[in-house]
Formats: sequence, structure tokens, C-alpha cells
Amino acid sequence: MRRLGFFLILVAALVITFSLSHLTSSWHYVLPVEPGQVAYVATFDHLIEDWNQYGGRLEAQVADGVLRLIVGDVDSGPFSTTRQHFADFDLRVQATPIDGPMDNGYGVIFRLQDGDNITPSDDRYYLFLISSDGYYEVKRVIGREEKLLSAWIESPLINQGIGATNWLRVVANGDRFRFFINGQPVQVCVPNNPDGESTYFMGECVDGAMQDSLVDSTIPSGQLGVVALSLDEPGVVVEFDNFLVYGPETISG
Repeated sequence: MRRLGFFLILVAALVITFSLSHLTSSWHYVLPVEPGQVAYVATFDHLIEDWNQYGGRLEAQVADGVLRLIVGDVDSGPFSTTRQHFADFDLRVQATPIDGPMDNGYGVIFRLQDGDNITPSDDRYYLFLISSDGYYEVKRVIGREEKLLSAWIESPLINQGIGATNWLRVVANGDRFRFFINGQPVQVCVPNNPDGESTYFMGECVDGAMQDSLVDSTIPSGQLGVVALSLDEPGVVVEFDNFLVYGPETISG
């Protein structure tokens, strides 16, 4: 009887341990930040173990002091992120496309909540992208569902062309975000209907308004990183350097 009781206790303990392990597999420590203070720096000359790297047709590799993303497939987007998790942040990064078509997309992935498996079907994240032909957009991805939070908008602030370097910046404070290109703030096209999708056409935000900041509370925290996208043609290659994270100042409405 004692052996049976011990066996039942052991089984119960194993079940509880497995359940807790499963529940906490998606829990992560979120780094605290102080306004204006440096929270994280990556120049890709050292501490490269903080970043996920991989090869293949979609490639992310640190070499020669930069993080290089290579997109070998059509309509694909490799990315690489830090191990650290942030809620509020002021992220700045230098990005230079060095090969491929002008019709591309590259920039920042933020508040990534990885489902900790080999498929993106349960990942959640935001993207701030620019293109080599002079456009920018903001989108949110939950699993396989994408939502345009601000549609592609043309901007003279973007240094166009392959080989042109741009500085991108995202400031997140709670549910409010601001976006910058080469040190200058850019507006977002926010639909009047909260459930609607951003539409920008002929220089106007259709059924919406241009705003200095974006409000979205869907994803409260996650990893930060960089991303490159191919559209109709493969061969996009983008190099990233000087990845800097500060504590953000408070964003006013």
C-alpha cells in the first residue's frame, strides 16, 4: 500500500511538473528600462551569440561586423532577433540593402512573441518596414493573419536605391508607438474604424487620418530584431549595424 501511495504521489508530481513546464515555456523576463538610458547595444563585432543565425535559402548571418539577411525565395522574410525581451523601448538601427530588386522591404521586427517551435503559425509581432524605392509601412502579424496598421506611404526621407543606408527608429511606450526615418518622425495612416485596415491612395489616408503615433495594445512585449522581405523577386540582401536600444521618454498623445 505504501508503494502504491508513493507511486501515485510520484505520478502526480510528474504531471504537475510537466504542466508547469508547458505553461511557463512561453514566459520570459522583460528587461526594465530607464528613460534615456542605454538598455542594449549590438555592433555585431561581439556578443553575436545574442542573435539567432541560420543558413539556407533564407539566411541570417553575422559577418564582417554586420548582421546580413539574405532572401532567396519570393514573398519571404527572414529575420533575426535578440534573446532579450522588452516592453517599452526606443530602438534605432542602421540598415543598408546591398543586392536585389528595388521593390523590397526591410526594417524592424518588434515585440515578437515566438511560439517556440519551427513554424511561424503561432508567432505574434509588429513590423516597421521601408523599401528601396521610397515607401514605408507598419503591420501586425498574429499567426498567419496580417493586418496593415499603416499602409505603404511614399516618403522623401528615405534614401532610395541599393547601397543606400537608412536609420530606422521605433519608440514604444505602453500601447503607443512612434516611427522615425533618418532622424525625422513619420506619420501613420490610421483607419477611422478600429477593425478596419489602413488604406493610403493618391496621397490620402482613405477612410482614416494621418496621425503622429499609432495606438495598439495587442502585443504588450517581446523580442526586438531586424527583417528583410522579398516581394515578386528573390535576391534581397540587407545588412544591419549599430542596433541600439534606449529607455523611451514618455510619448504624449
